[in-house]
Amino acid sequence: MAAARLEREGKVLDEQALAPVESYARTEFVVDYLAGTKDKTATDRLSAKVAEITGLDPALVRRLDGRIDIATYLRELRRSEGKIGSVYDSNVTAYDPFPADARSDGFHDPILEALMAPTTSAMSDFVTRQIGWKADDHYEALSFAVNEAWDSKGLDRDAPVEDLRRAIALDPKMAVTIVHGWNDLSCPYFTSRLIVDQMPQYGKPARVALHMYPGGHMFYSRADSGAAFRKDIMAAYR
Repeated sequence: MAAARLEREGKVLDEQALAPVESYARTEFVVDYLAGTKDKTATDRLSAKVAEITGLDPALVRRLDGRIDIATYLRELRRSEGKIGSVYDSNVTAYDPFPADARSDGFHDPILEALMAPTTSAMSDFVTRQIGWKADDHYEALSFAVNEAWDSKGLDRDAPVEDLRRAIALDPKMAVTIVHGWNDLSCPYFTSRLIVDQMPQYGKPARVALHMYPGGHMFYSRADSGAAFRKDIMAAYR
């Protein structure tokens, strides 16, 4: 949210620009958040800072005690314009088809919705005309029914991190590069930052590298970010 605000203001997105926000998230924010909403002074202080960082209406942020969820952020940031942002890059917007509704449950996402038709057409053409596989079934580029039926019960959400730590410990030549777009709310970069900061050095620094680029979930669709991404990956291989 903070990265998107900086970009809207025309500022460069890099480690230096986001460092003060990250520092706040690790320190004062945690203290005021854990103080609870019964502590009016802490809540006032937290709400004012969150409004400043996100660019949201201070009155709205205070009404929500500074606890801003993603859906609220995407809807309220541009409500006055009748627009809604994408979870994949909040600075990519579309008109809200139901601007008077209290919630935006009837609308999925500006980026995802816009990609459905061209992606489905392209895949159908590729599968049937270029590959030559003929089928009468209806093709869906993304099935919400399949997503909703996904069963993750009983799976340890920390398992991927544990597996990664074991793999790096086992193979001294293994190196990992984790990449994010600064504006991505679906996979926030700061989560990876916190995870990587808890990992050991494994003999030498930077065996697990974290890189962020201007843009959102598909940051590589921006020419400059894609070029920087390629440069970092090539450096990792060398």
